[in-house]
Amino acid sequence: MARTAGIVVNEPSDVGIQLARAQKMLYEEETLARDDLALQQSTLEQDLEQKRSAATEDIARIRARSEQDLKRLSARFGNLRSGVAPVATRAWIGLSRLSLQGREHSQIRARSRAILPAQRALQDFLDGRETEVARRVEGARRIALGVEAIAHSATLANAIAERNVIRTLGALADDFVLMNDLHLHSDHDVPFENGYLKTARLGHLLAGPAGIYAIETRSWSRTAIAAGEEADPVLQVARASFLCTHILKDAGCNQIVRSIVASEGAAPTRSGGAHVAVVPAARLLAYIQYGPRLMSVQDIADVCRILS
Repeated sequence: MARTAGIVVNEPSDVGIQLARAQKMLYEEETLARDDLALQQSTLEQDLEQKRSAATEDIARIRARSEQDLKRLSARFGNLRSGVAPVATRAWIGLSRLSLQGREHSQIRARSRAILPAQRALQDFLDGRETEVARRVEGARRIALGVEAIAHSATLANAIAERNVIRTLGALADDFVLMNDLHLHSDHDVPFENGYLKTARLGHLLAGPAGIYAIETRSWSRTAIAAGEEADPVLQVARASFLCTHILKDAGCNQIVRSIVASEGAAPTRSGGAHVAVVPAARLLAYIQYGPRLMSVQDIADVCRILS
């Protein structure tokens, strides 16, 4: 999950630090993007305003020139009376007026249309501004969302719970040996329930005077349970414990491996049945520390040699 998110996590506590960094980076990149786009918007608005001002001045000049042309036309034929002017002359005057007015309207429309590209450029910019911000911060947002997913994941909660269990078991006496993250492998298929086992993975294996314990740690989340996201730790530890027993037996070590699910978080939704004990992590030491002495120092050493 960390590699997918593009971060490095060495400890569960690193996730909170990485999340703060990712969120800060996202905020900074988004701020830079918005500031840069604000400058671009200001430039486009200034360009549009300049074009509007120039168009307004040009239109005023067009209208003034047209008005002067009409005045000159009126002055030229001002002495003519409608009653005495020839019909052709009156028609020509009327057509001249219409021509001047038509030219004025055409020039005004052309000058008004000249600002349309600047208007479209500004509107297109405004319409696409949020999309552009999202594009610029896409990488930082992807990292932040990825780290946030880790921070709220069952994987991180389980990793924290595992570290807590390791610290708890580290308080045991020196005659207990703890091995973490075991990858078990048998040279042959081992019948298990309705299938066969050859490999299994185990969170912790504890060997001590009181016996051998296969331990799987789980921080239960009510949300994850409801969504069906939690793998079954009872089945997982049962498989690993069963395979451990057979690997030891094949090596001539007839020791029984007992199964424990160390639980944190919400209450488990199922019991471990007759073969798997579901024990709150806070009571783990009390569960495994006391009991008859079943193994010698040499027995413990042999178990660690065979399974390591």
